[in-house]
Amino acid sequence: MKAEGVGNKVMLIALLCAALALFLYIRPRLFAPDPPPSLLDRLPESEIVGRYNLLDIARETNSLMFKNKVPFREYMTYDFLLSQAKGIGIDIQSTGYFFSNGKDEWGTFLTVIDSSKIQNGLNRLEQYIHVSDTIIYNRKLKKIKDLDLYIFYDKNYLLIYKGSKIKRRMGKALFAHEGDIENSWERFLKNPVFKEEDIVLYSNSPRLKKFGVDYAMFAHDSDSLNIKLKTYLHSNKNLKIKEKVSGMAFERSKHSTKALEIHLDISEFKKDPNSPLYKWIVGLGKKVSFPTAAFFEAWDGDLSFQEGGTQLINEEVVEMSYDEEFNPIEVRKTNQVAVPGYSLFFSVNESGQKFVSALFAKGIVTKQGKYYHFLFSPPLNLNILPKSISAYTAGRSPKVTTGSSCNGLWNYSGTDVLFHIDSLKKKEIYGSLEFEVASLLKRGKLKR
Repeated sequence: MKAEGVGNKVMLIALLCAALALFLYIRPRLFAPDPPPSLLDRLPESEIVGRYNLLDIARETNSLMFKNKVPFREYMTYDFLLSQAKGIGIDIQSTGYFFSNGKDEWGTFLTVIDSSKIQNGLNRLEQYIHVSDTIIYNRKLKKIKDLDLYIFYDKNYLLIYKGSKIKRRMGKALFAHEGDIENSWERFLKNPVFKEEDIVLYSNSPRLKKFGVDYAMFAHDSDSLNIKLKTYLHSNKNLKIKEKVSGMAFERSKHSTKALEIHLDISEFKKDPNSPLYKWIVGLGKKVSFPTAAFFEAWDGDLSFQEGGTQLINEEVVEMSYDEEFNPIEVRKTNQVAVPGYSLFFSVNESGQKFVSALFAKGIVTKQGKYYHFLFSPPLNLNILPKSISAYTAGRSPKVTTGSSCNGLWNYSGTDVLFHIDSLKKKEIYGSLEFEVASLLKRGKLKR
């Protein structure tokens, strides 16, 4: 009996020791404070979100800055930015994040490594512009009234903000909890597109839905001569548009300031008039009573348009004069008139003539003498063939060639902006916008 009693006591002591050990093990976890939110948890929901690596951007654009003699380029170098950021306690070696509504609001969050140094940076800023204090949620912010800008910093992060929702953005940053990451940020950061780029923008704005686009992404790329904006569009539904192997087009003129060349297989697209993109195009056409449905029925996927330079055309002018007996008579003269250079070419099927008839019936195309007018265009020559329709201001048709790429040109105040569709998949479009830095700087007179 005594041995049994001792055994029970030993067992009891062992259980108590085990319970004590378990309590001591889990106690720190039971009473530990909640883990602090990460910088990502503090970011607000927005139509446009993005990330950037400032030092990598500086490294990539260094040759561009110095080759084109960009003003203050010495202040945009990798070493200078890094030394200045360290001096005011900001970590620009870590990723920065920005957000915007695409209109009148934007903000950016940066990581702070030493908040005690930030005030020194603000003191230097006050030497150049007036900075005042304001209070939100019992926290002091800096306000630059002339720029409608707010600056707030905490132990771990800094917020620079412009807009009318500073209280809401501050609330999200101050009262965030671990795992509070917003939907747009979670979808963006999980997306594998442009994962290695230095600056990436993501948008799932409702304004994209009318084009049938679920979300769009943009990334920056550059060399010593050009800046390129890489684009990616994603649809939840099949776009029903494919790339053509090749098609016909007008040869690109060196005088063109605007140009567009398209080679697409739209055989499935034209069968789905309920697609958002189809509806949007029809809506545009309704503004000028354009017969969009008839166009899609006739169009075979090739289109070439150019504008630029001038052409001389013979224009008949009727003037009033008088004969020897002072009776009024009409005198017809032929004058050479300079008009803007235009050319348009698109491939058609057997419904091409039906489409042309619809244009005449709606008054979109009218005839005056031997020339034709498309709405308010200059006088055009019109050439209707079984497989193509073309119009041009020149005396004879521009040279027809073959092409396969979808691209365009838009000269904006002297700067050529080139755009391409690089890849067209079932639900995805990859493209790019590219422009020459030298002409942009020249137009803006930014060189020194």
